[in-house]
Amino acid sequence: MKTSFSLITLSVLSLATLGSCRKNRYVVPGATWYDTSGNVLHAHAGGIVQSDGVWYWFGQNEQQGDKSVFSGINIYSSSDLLNWDYRGRALSPIDGTDISSDRVVERPKAVFNAVTQEWILWFHSDNSTYGLLQQGIATSPNVTGPYTFRDVFSPLGGTSQDFGLFQDVDGEAYALYSNGDADAAHDNLIARMNVSYTNVEEVVYTFFDFDLEAPNMLFTGERYYILMSHKTGYRPNNVVVFSAEKIAGPWSIQSYIAPSGTRTYNTQSTMSITVAGSHTTTILYCGDQWATAAELYDSRYVWLPANINDHTGSFTIDWHDLYSIDTKTGIVSYPEGTVYEAEHGAVTESAYSTICPTCSGHKIVTGITGNSTLTVSNIAGTGEPQWVSSYYHNPDGLFGDNRGASGQSFIIARFASVSINGAAPVTLRQRDTNAGIILSQPLNVTFNRGGGNTITISGLNGGPAADLDKIVVYGNIYS
Repeated sequence: MKTSFSLITLSVLSLATLGSCRKNRYVVPGATWYDTSGNVLHAHAGGIVQSDGVWYWFGQNEQQGDKSVFSGINIYSSSDLLNWDYRGRALSPIDGTDISSDRVVERPKAVFNAVTQEWILWFHSDNSTYGLLQQGIATSPNVTGPYTFRDVFSPLGGTSQDFGLFQDVDGEAYALYSNGDADAAHDNLIARMNVSYTNVEEVVYTFFDFDLEAPNMLFTGERYYILMSHKTGYRPNNVVVFSAEKIAGPWSIQSYIAPSGTRTYNTQSTMSITVAGSHTTTILYCGDQWATAAELYDSRYVWLPANINDHTGSFTIDWHDLYSIDTKTGIVSYPEGTVYEAEHGAVTESAYSTICPTCSGHKIVTGITGNSTLTVSNIAGTGEPQWVSSYYHNPDGLFGDNRGASGQSFIIARFASVSINGAAPVTLRQRDTNAGIILSQPLNVTFNRGGGNTITISGLNGGPAADLDKIVVYGNIYS
C-alpha cells in the first residue's frame, strides 16, 4: 500500500533538539528510535555485537528519499542499550562491484575472529530481483570500520536467502540461511564457517522443507534456540522457535514465541541480545516491524524481554509498552501507566461504543471514520515529553503464515489523525491485527502540566481509524 503522506511520531517538542541533551529512560517497542544526535536511527535487519563493554548495532540504511537499492550499512554504539551514538557507515556502495548501489546488501552481521584479529561483516548479497541468492563479506581491523569489501560467493555452491550468524562459546561461528524458493529448496541450514570466518565449510544441520527465513540463534548456557519467520513479504507472521542441546541436533518441534494471532506483535525475527548482569541474565528478542516497500524508512524496532525455560525448551515473549533495562545488573523494570478507557470518552458522528470481549473494559469505540471523532479528556500531564500507548483493534487483513493463499488479502494498516489539546493533528499508523487481537502503538506527546488535557482521534483524510480500546499514559520520557 503506497500512501501520499508522511508518517511522523507524535511530538510537540522536537526530538532532534531534546535528543542531544537528554537521555532515553526506556526501550519503547514500535516507536521511532532516534540516535543521540536526534536523527532517526536506521539499523534495519541488523545485528548486535558486544566488545569491551560496548554494544555495536549494524543495520541497513533506509533513509527517506534515498532511491538506491543499497545505500549503506550503518553502525551505532551504546553502553546502555537505550542511547545510541551514530558511528558512521560500516560499509558503503562501490560502483561497478557486487556492492554497488543497485545491488542488494542486507541483513548485516559482524563477528570477531580471534585467529586473524579481524572483524568480519557478513551479509546477504543479491541483485535487485533476488535472482542470485549469495552471501558476502567485508573486513576491518576494528569493530567500527569502515569495512573493506572482500567477496561475494555461493555457499558450498548452493543458494542463500536471508542471513543470520551465530558464534558459539567455543569460538566456532555458523551461518544461518534458507536455500531459497526453488522447488528443490525450502530448507533452512546451519553451516559452520571456516577458521577465518570468511566462508562456510560444512552444513551441520538442515531443517528440511520448513521454508522459513530471518534466522536468529542464541545459547543460554544450557540450550540452543533458533527463531525463524514464515515467508510473507512485508506482512508479519507468527515467528517460530526450535531448541536443542547441541547445534547438530536433534532439534525440537516448532512452536510460536508470541500469542497466536498477534503475528509476533507485527514483527519479524532479526537478532537477540544477551545482557549478562550481576544479578540476572536477560535475553531480548529483537524484531523488525517493517513498513511497506515504499516506506521502509518508517520501519520500526520491537525489542522485548524473553521468557525462557531450558527444561521445556520454551521461548516466549510478552508485550510491554515500554521498559528500562539496567545493563550492569541485567534487571528489567516496567513502569506503571494511567489507563483511560476509550468508552469513557466523547464521540461524534458515526463513532460509538460497543461490546468487546477481549478488551480491557469489555468495550471498544468503533466507527471512527469520516468526520467522526473520539475525545478522551481529563488526562493528567507532566509538561514534559511522555509516552502514550494507544490500544486498538484493526482486523482488516485476512492472511496466515503462508504467502499466496487463495482468496486472502491484506491491508497493512489504518491511519488515525491525533490531536493533543486541539493542536494540529499528526498521523498514527495502526498496524493490522487479527480478529479479537488488541495491539498497541506508542505516541510521543507533551501534555500541559496538570489535569484537563485531551486527545482527539479521527480517521486520516476522512478514512477509517482503527477501533480504540484504551490509552495508557506514562511518565516522562527522559531522565
